[in-house]
Amino acid sequence: MVHALTSALLMLSMSTASAPPAPEPRATTETSHFERTPCNDDVAKDERIDCGLLVVPENRSKADTRMIRLPVMILRSRAEKPAEPLLFMPGGPGVSAVDNQRSGKSIPLLDERDFILMEPRGGKHARPSLECPEVNALIAEATAGRLRGQKFVDAMVGAARRCRATLTASGVDLDGYTTDAIAHDLEDLRKALGYAKWNLHGLSYSTRLMLAVMRLHPAGIKSVILDSVFPPDVVFDEFGAANVQRALNVVFDGCAADRACGAAYPNLRAQFARLISSADARPLQLGLDAAATGGRPLEVRGAQVADALYLGLHRRDTIPLLPRIISRAATGQLEELAALVKDNQGPSTYTWGLRMSVTCAEENPFENVARAAAQLSPTMGLGGLDGRTVPTEVCRVWNVAPAPAEVKEPVRSDIPTLIYAGEFDPDTPPEWGRQLLETLPNASFVEMRGLSHGAGFNRCGREITTAFLRDPTSTLPTTCALKLRGADFSLSAQPAPRP
Repeated sequence: MVHALTSALLMLSMSTASAPPAPEPRATTETSHFERTPCNDDVAKDERIDCGLLVVPENRSKADTRMIRLPVMILRSRAEKPAEPLLFMPGGPGVSAVDNQRSGKSIPLLDERDFILMEPRGGKHARPSLECPEVNALIAEATAGRLRGQKFVDAMVGAARRCRATLTASGVDLDGYTTDAIAHDLEDLRKALGYAKWNLHGLSYSTRLMLAVMRLHPAGIKSVILDSVFPPDVVFDEFGAANVQRALNVVFDGCAADRACGAAYPNLRAQFARLISSADARPLQLGLDAAATGGRPLEVRGAQVADALYLGLHRRDTIPLLPRIISRAATGQLEELAALVKDNQGPSTYTWGLRMSVTCAEENPFENVARAAAQLSPTMGLGGLDGRTVPTEVCRVWNVAPAPAEVKEPVRSDIPTLIYAGEFDPDTPPEWGRQLLETLPNASFVEMRGLSHGAGFNRCGREITTAFLRDPTSTLPTTCALKLRGADFSLSAQPAPRP
């Protein structure tokens, strides 16, 4: 499940690029500042793109901390007099903001304002980077079904212990890598670049980051866009399987309500349950060649089936076909399911040291252990799918200081806020975004029918976002969202393409 979410988030990146180079951190008495640097050679030379490094303290609570360096890219506006800039941060924690970013030609917002990206502290291109390649490799084994249950947890514990030893031996202070620390970094960047106010846009985990900036540094914010909300008062691991099951239920209900789909698959829920249980009893033989599976056989049990469908729930074009994929697989016709399983293979691309530092400080200390454990139960109907961000046993060996309790409180703010949610999102359900309306009186909520995680990344979302940034207090042009037909499940009633 971790690998599928990584792939989905990376597909939502604004374009493709590379980070500017960053020297190694060193102990110093410097204060936070911005250093301009040349962009990498593959960054477009015919566009106005500035690169640099934000230099900030590694652990702001320690006077003798060293400075770390965070790559920054500023894609300059094409306007003569640009409006307030927009800073975007991706999900995770552990997804790079600047990886493979080389051009702004596909970003319409540059017609009106600068577009800024900053690598989160500990990210892939930051110095230091909290990469844990041994953990990334283990995720591939889990996704392939070769490493499951307690054996997977034990292997993760060992890999995390080794990664921690490597990072701390190099001088890394793992307690310095938190959401609030990144929020302070963003404020330092705003001041260093000389912006009186700016707009903030966060996706998935970074919605929590932007809410932290709203709590800690509201004066510098003109408006905020939150896409696929991860609220601070939610502990994700208490809902991992439930969120996937919610999204699948939306599929089942949508098929039943469609005349053609409902007639073709009148027992879809039962077929899904039978598919999961039969895969648990006898792993599915998908006929994938060795090259497609890393040269080693897969063990596709119920959890791996659920994980593949979870990947499909992130794809707008795949969602309407899920009834057919499920029904055919339940009757032994595995070609379409096999394609999803194949796409779900490979190592994780998260920067796991950052992911573990944030999660083990801000999630696990506040977790209802029994509720989180219940999400792993086969009774959830997903074959015991393990959707945890970081298992508690791993957090014990990662051993970072717990965050203060106030980070788990809802953020209250009157800053104009635009909230996007996707109908089929299996990670951050629409209700998580909707609940922010209780504490953000100037927020607007837009649910996109037929869409999933990253619901604002489409033509309709761009139209709404552009209008919101121009005037965050005006009525939003949501007609395009209201006209969205949603998933056309009648497509599932059509014959499957021949392999």
